[in-house]
Amino acid sequence: MPGMHPLVRNLYKRAIIVGKDYPHPDGLEYVRRKWKKALRDPENCQLVVDPNPDNATANENKNERIIRKAVGRGRYVIREMEGTIQLKKYRTMRRRYGEGVDVTGETNRIGKSLYDMFK
Repeated sequence: MPGMHPLVRNLYKRAIIVGKDYPHPDGLEYVRRKWKKALRDPENCQLVVDPNPDNATANENKNERIIRKAVGRGRYVIREMEGTIQLKKYRTMRRRYGEGVDVTGETNRIGKSLYDMFK
């Protein structure tokens, strides 16, 4: 039985590294479970199996293309995970430190104080 393709192994390692900060109550364990399930699911990457040895090189080329295409989809998912993590961090920082100066509220406060001063 052949081992895991190097591109797939690298993809899984990237997913685990990104998954350390994933905003879910289970965090890394959740990401690990989901990725293992996705990598083991034959529906995500259906390789060509032909018992005829004459088509071996053609099948290897087809399988390589199928694997690379599936790895491309996996990289897209990792980028989406990174975006989710960045959004969570941004929202946490905004909640923790506020949204900055409220221009409309500040303008109303200054206008009211000027009105009260010249009254």
